[in-house]
Amino acid sequence: MEVSSTTNDYSYPTTGTQRESVKTLDKDAFLQLFIAQLRNQDPSSPQDTGEFMAQLALFSMMEQLTNMNEKLTDMNKEIDNLRLSQEMSEATSLIGRLVSVLSDGTEVSGQVEKVTLSGDVVKIYVNGTGYDLYQVTQIQ
Repeated sequence: MEVSSTTNDYSYPTTGTQRESVKTLDKDAFLQLFIAQLRNQDPSSPQDTGEFMAQLALFSMMEQLTNMNEKLTDMNKEIDNLRLSQEMSEATSLIGRLVSVLSDGTEVSGQVEKVTLSGDVVKIYVNGTGYDLYQVTQIQ
């Protein structure tokens, strides 16, 4: 009898009959396993009530941690948006002003011509070249 190898990947149905391989179990997968365990327990030797309650408490704690993680992720996005907004405001206040920027150990001076936002990076343009806001060393 030949036995095929196994991996540490867990799978659960996504849409239709297609299955997606995942490395972690979410709360839905945990609940499905819990329900399967209840359905398949031996009726003559039911699961211990204490163990049952411990698993329910674990599920509740996992759900709370998942919710908290989602909230923290949302807060991080808001903080990034506020940071970008503040950097953009600071950069636009430099338009038309004389600044010095440090680039590769060389100090470049000139008037800020424009400000751009590319992805999550604010750049000011001096003499046609883009510099990060943190490279500004002096504002005249």
